[in-house]
Amino acid sequence: MDITFELDAFAKVILHATKYPAFSVNGLFIRKVMSGGKPQAQVQLTKVNCEDAIPLTHIHMSKYTTPTMEIALAQVEQHCKDTKSEIVGYYQANQNINDKSPDVITARIAEKLHDVNPNLIVVMIDNEELDPNLEKIPFVIYQFQDGKLKQVQDQIRLVPDEQETLSTVSALIQAKAYRQLVDFDNHLDDLRENYWTNPKLSEEIEKFNV
Repeated sequence: MDITFELDAFAKVILHATKYPAFSVNGLFIRKVMSGGKPQAQVQLTKVNCEDAIPLTHIHMSKYTTPTMEIALAQVEQHCKDTKSEIVGYYQANQNINDKSPDVITARIAEKLHDVNPNLIVVMIDNEELDPNLEKIPFVIYQFQDGKLKQVQDQIRLVPDEQETLSTVSALIQAKAYRQLVDFDNHLDDLRENYWTNPKLSEEIEKFNV
């Protein structure tokens, strides 16, 4: 399978993990459903395109299965309905810098999302590869096969240009743009904060994308 990440999606994931280096973080990848097109859940795909990312939490992993997480997922699902989008992936960075493997919590959340979209991808972030000067894509990809999450050797690409995107996100890290990132936990602290689209951060990303 060919998996592509657009700048907004890649940048928000990296900045989410960078903002909270001492915590586990997680979130979702989404894409727009084109007019007349079918949601990914309804077809067998050879390509998954992640257009944007929605940061969810940066707390202890056990909280991921509480009603708080259910509320977050329900809000994102409603946002997707309102914007004619769909969830195509789930991402997670573990607290342990050496740990890039999915755990029980990953599986539980991914199973719920997989029930809706069988083409769902799971992205585990390789914390050891996170750096203010990114040299490679720090992602390990998993998908459900025979009912279990298994690592897949799919082609991962940053679009439109990999080196340009890595350079842009590196510049965002160095400029501490992650301070603008809002996740669902931040939203609970201040309900005025928009974690669905992260408008302030999106503007910052656009400024650096020259």
